[in-house]
Amino acid sequence: MSGCKPTERAEIKIPPLPKNEAAVVRTSLAALTDALDDEPGNSEYHFRRALLHEQARDFSKALRDVNQAIENRRTGQAYGRYYVLRGRIYLNRNQTDLAFADALQSEKLGVQSAEADLLRGQMYCIKQQYAKANAALRSAARRTPFDSQIYYWQANVAAGRGDTTQAIALLNGTLGRRRDYVQAYNRLTELYAGLKDYPAAKQYAFAGLKIDSNNVPVNTNLGRIYQRAGQSDSAVQCYRRALKRDTSLHRLNYEIGVVYLQEKNYGAATRYFEKLIPHLNRFSDVPDILAVCYGHTGQDRSKLDTWKADLETDSTNTTTQRLYAALARRVQAKRRQATMDSLANRQRRLFSIKPNIKPVEIKRR
Repeated sequence: MSGCKPTERAEIKIPPLPKNEAAVVRTSLAALTDALDDEPGNSEYHFRRALLHEQARDFSKALRDVNQAIENRRTGQAYGRYYVLRGRIYLNRNQTDLAFADALQSEKLGVQSAEADLLRGQMYCIKQQYAKANAALRSAARRTPFDSQIYYWQANVAAGRGDTTQAIALLNGTLGRRRDYVQAYNRLTELYAGLKDYPAAKQYAFAGLKIDSNNVPVNTNLGRIYQRAGQSDSAVQCYRRALKRDTSLHRLNYEIGVVYLQEKNYGAATRYFEKLIPHLNRFSDVPDILAVCYGHTGQDRSKLDTWKADLETDSTNTTTQRLYAALARRVQAKRRQATMDSLANRQRRLFSIKPNIKPVEIKRR
């Protein structure tokens, strides 16, 4: 009997958890990783580890784990929960079509939970299916009546239907339950800006920035308000704070470039528009804008020579082709204009010369 082994592995034992939340996540992840080394096919362990990665906002690792959980287990009540988690991860990665597909799959599998209802409500709202979104969110509210996310998404449904008053009331209700809900401050900023109540919009934006000073959506919306008001320095500061958080927001580099271009600060505008050269497929007017900037900063000839040399090395580089063509057009147009101005000046000088001819008196005989 002493040689017999249990047919089922004992439940995973997680060591005593430290008080710091980040340390708790690290300790739990280490314990689950050890368990998965022994049982790599255990879907529940993959699911739990995916939840921890989601909590740490490491969505790539969370996605790998939940995909493995789905791959290892094709049936059962737990199987539907995996789709709810994966849908949330896709939503956080802005992969809304994949998130919507998983929300529908969880519904087909009969998953009934507040998390599943909330995901479906979110996805139906994003897809502008507001009646279905409301039904799902009401169901979620019955299960967890104090969840601030539910009020937030009900506000988005109201805003999508054009009921701004109801949306604002629901968002204030959201903040009554959770004062640090930055997304709610940002949504209120957007709604009041849409109503052209810019003082109120700024008030909510400032409140959001007190919680998260580099928040991307809040800084972006506040920057746009400043830009509309002609407060270019404040707008640029907001856009830069957003870029500090996420350097991949190329649209903000474009907006900062536009601000400097409008101020005729061509040197500063050049620095931001040049950052967009690798992304000309999204910003097709950048070559022409850069041509203008180079012309005003005296760089057109040097840039033209540089790109010409690059094309001689690699004539198939379409990015360089577009930049070279735009600047060549600009230089040629400047030459034509200079020629026309020269001719006009010569013509003005010609007609401004008064002939020194004295009148001849004709005497009659």
